[in-house]
Amino acid sequence: MKVLIADDDRLVRTMLGDLLVELGHSVVVAQDGAEAVKFCDRESPDLLILDFLMPRLSGLDALRDIRRRHGVPALLLTAINQDSLRGVDGVDQVQGLLEKPFSRKSVEAAIARAVGAR
Repeated sequence: MKVLIADDDRLVRTMLGDLLVELGHSVVVAQDGAEAVKFCDRESPDLLILDFLMPRLSGLDALRDIRRRHGVPALLLTAINQDSLRGVDGVDQVQGLLEKPFSRKSVEAAIARAVGAR
């Protein structure tokens, strides 16, 4: 599966990308939401993992733009407690949340839920 990761933290992009490659996925990385929108049009990923808070364009704003053209499932990557995100406009558009810090097990489970929710 091709996964597009968008996070403004280089270390997070690297760690998550390496983990996804170990799990057998191909990875495309974007530094922010605006780059994710551009890459999504070009790369046609099977899954998006978008950081909630990024400069230029947040993960949810990027997802709104992407969903105008693509029906790809998405996970929201965040260090914010899931309960704190309840009621945030657009959170209902993601297929799951992936909390930072993440583990191999949490990434595998989140991907399984997101892909199963299609």
